[in-house]
Amino acid sequence: MPGHNAGPPRERNPIAALTRVLGAMAAMDQRTVGLRELARMLGAPPSSVQRTLESAEELSLVASSGGQWELGWELFRLASIVQAKHPFQGAATVLDELSAHTGETALLVVYDARRRERMFAAASQSRQSVRFVPELFSWLPMHAGASALAILAYRPDEERQALYAQGAPPVTPTTSPEAVESALDEVRRNGYAVTHDGVYLGASGVAAPIFTGSAVTSSVAVIVPKQRFNDAHEAAIVVHVKAAAQSLEQRLGDPSSGLTAVPPARTHGDTESRGS
Repeated sequence: MPGHNAGPPRERNPIAALTRVLGAMAAMDQRTVGLRELARMLGAPPSSVQRTLESAEELSLVASSGGQWELGWELFRLASIVQAKHPFQGAATVLDELSAHTGETALLVVYDARRRERMFAAASQSRQSVRFVPELFSWLPMHAGASALAILAYRPDEERQALYAQGAPPVTPTTSPEAVESALDEVRRNGYAVTHDGVYLGASGVAAPIFTGSAVTSSVAVIVPKQRFNDAHEAAIVVHVKAAAQSLEQRLGDPSSGLTAVPPARTHGDTESRGS
């Protein structure tokens, strides 16, 4: 009826609804959650969340007891199988070697072209008492940070323009499209990216793209507290980061073969960067 307030719209895509529910439950600190609490977290009608939970329970993706819901054993089973098969499992040795050579935290970063976001997929922590410990498996914007720029430099122009058109947070007043494009030109000239305070205040990052058969959809990076970062340290890190990227190219093949991609133009220069 005209003027009738029907409340929040129902999720038309049941897979999207299920993904949102499972994602919210996985992100919680507590093991179980009530229906209404989960609905509030999702901003969705309890009736819609209830339908999704009941469908997921039929497949053992979630389980219920006493009005509380938790992730089910079938989800854990599938997650363990996928994790064991994922090509990024082969990155651990390379990241450990990179961290040992540089003395800093080494990271594998992956990019989803559909989301236009990235995440830290694996890490080898520095043994220094002062270090940065980025959170794994959280989606992050592409507007700043060496690991993002190392990927974005080799993405199609129309894709970058679409990202800029989204506005903040991908592009903010301090990271205008013009500034980002200038930084990406430097990345393409040098074959690596260096940033300071790009994502974490007080941190410097060095990253190199991982070239695969289809496109650049990942990068390898080292994150360093600025007080330990100087020209000599940067030069040494760059050598090891680029070597790690080449090693991962051989080990991983195409880690994001399911994502929309185009063949990259690979250019590695010798000019050193002093930040971006």
